[in-house]
Amino acid sequence: MDMPTTAHTNSCKEAMDRVLASVEFSRAGRLSSFLRYVCIATLEQKTTRLTENHIGVAVFGRSADYLPAEDTIVRTTAGLLRKRLAKYYATEGSEDTLRIMIPRGSYVPVFAPKAPPLQDAACEAGPPADESPSAASVSTTLQSPRRRWRSTYVIAAGLVIAILSLVLAYGTRSRDPADIFWASLIGPEHETLLVPADSELVMYQAGIHREISLDDYIARRFTSTTDTAPFQWRRYTSALSVSLAAELGKLAAAAPQRFHVRYARDLQLDDLKHSNAILVGIRQANPWVHLFREYLNYHIDWDAGADRLRVRNDHPTGDEEALYDFSTQQTPKPGFALIAYTRNLSGAGHVLMIGGTSSAGTEAAIDFLLSRDRMRDVLKNAVKPDGSMAEFEILLQCTLRGSGSTDVKILSHRIKST
Repeated sequence: MDMPTTAHTNSCKEAMDRVLASVEFSRAGRLSSFLRYVCIATLEQKTTRLTENHIGVAVFGRSADYLPAEDTIVRTTAGLLRKRLAKYYATEGSEDTLRIMIPRGSYVPVFAPKAPPLQDAACEAGPPADESPSAASVSTTLQSPRRRWRSTYVIAAGLVIAILSLVLAYGTRSRDPADIFWASLIGPEHETLLVPADSELVMYQAGIHREISLDDYIARRFTSTTDTAPFQWRRYTSALSVSLAAELGKLAAAAPQRFHVRYARDLQLDDLKHSNAILVGIRQANPWVHLFREYLNYHIDWDAGADRLRVRNDHPTGDEEALYDFSTQQTPKPGFALIAYTRNLSGAGHVLMIGGTSSAGTEAAIDFLLSRDRMRDVLKNAVKPDGSMAEFEILLQCTLRGSGSTDVKILSHRIKST
């Protein structure tokens, strides 16, 4: 293969820089890192082959012995990158003369000039300057049927596009909001992680009467010299998480290899940047929830000193309260639960959080979430004009009876407008 010239290399790097500076890529850190790495590696003629394993180590920080068959982050990101490049060149990059493509089955970028529009050059340019009038007349006569055919083709194509647009628009409007919601989280286009609650952590915090921070949880700093309750490292979770995994597994039947259960202690920060995630439990049971606190309006916080949970509403409206106390001493016992759907840490995917003030409250939230009829009242107002799902939060209230809950209702909800 011929070595690229300096001018060509510079042109390719400029094409890459335009893409990376675009709106489509400026906030997509993972996709930008992937694109920048494979482009520079190709343009600088590095001897290292751009294999899945190599990219996993160099771009995503995986260990040298990681198994791409089990960790598909490179393939998943490459698929998203191809779609994002296509969208970029269809919109703000439509005038770019040099374009970047990542062919399927390869991670080596191809730099290709923009394809010229389909047109009859002779018709557009007219007869050559040295052509006689009679020859030009003959040329025009011969081209007239082609022009008429082309005009008919353009009109027909326009009608087909218009009809398809109407069909797609109608399809989006008529599609069940629950289908749109679940498709944004689970499916062939997404890597999705279900992260169950860490029940051992809940018991340990109750024993030492203080909360373990996310930083300490990630670093596995669970004990101190004043702690009297040892941390046993037992991987306990509730039956609720198991039941939820079974139900979500049915939704993932079309692409089961894209749906994984990841224990909270095994989760990594990058997972919440590069994958969709479903986090079960409030912060006390799943510290990763804390990463999204600033984006949410409702919170369930544990007051370790008083050993009680409080539901906070940062911006109450109307008759809403700013604080709801949860106490097991009340009769009847009111329970609370949250369902929150927001962007993941990179903004390229989504995170769903489900948690309650008790296991019965969490169960109520899961039942509500899996009920298409009950979720529809919120979801139908969360579908955006382009057919995607807006971010939303739901605060539920229920009555706790024994080990279950009844009278589940929406106490308040929020739908993010942008």
